Amino acid sequence: MSGAGFVLDLHRCVGCGACVLACRVENGRVESEAWRRVLPLNLRRQPGGPTYFLSVACHHCEEPACLNGCPSGAYEKRADGIVVHHEARCLGCRYCEMTCPFGTPRFEAHRGVVSKCHLCAHRIDDGREPACVAACPTEALRFAPASGADEGDARPAVPGFVDPAGCRPSLRFVPPKGAVRDGLFQALEKRMRR
Repeated sequence: MSGAGFVLDLHRCVGCGACVLACRVENGRVESEAWRRVLPLNLRRQPGGPTYFLSVACHHCEEPACLNGCPSGAYEKRADGIVVHHEARCLGCRYCEMTCPFGTPRFEAHRGVVSKCHLCAHRIDDGREPACVAACPTEALRFAPASGADEGDARPAVPGFVDPAGCRPSLRFVPPKGAVRDGLFQALEKRMRR
């Protein structure tokens, strides 16, 4: 990962939604227009796979499809890798929604524009973590600056996540720990490759 982004530890994330609430409060978002969401996987506890949660927002991709799909130049990729959307330039055409494989840009019909996570760039510029990261009680969600520091055993994709090859998202996952969960996780990965 070369640009700023997130690291999500699937062993630590309990799906509490503190990150979602912190994002909404920090950015004045209503629930229906939240930029971050928590996606539970394997809620029915199928025996062939682990139950884990994906806390996702904009992945600030190295090759952002939203930026490439926007005809009005409403998107900007900062030097640190953060992908910012400028609402004043937005035509409301929704091309960015169509091009993003992660469903990140969200059209707000009452305002006629798209909006998305900006990785709390204002907080990062002040030397603070994004609100979602600061609020995570289990430290499952971490901020990874554009330093290119070692991420340990983090990987670019997990079962249930969109193939990252196209956009190269700046989101990494630390897989679940423990012999049983690791075995189930590996079995799920193997089945999804078929």
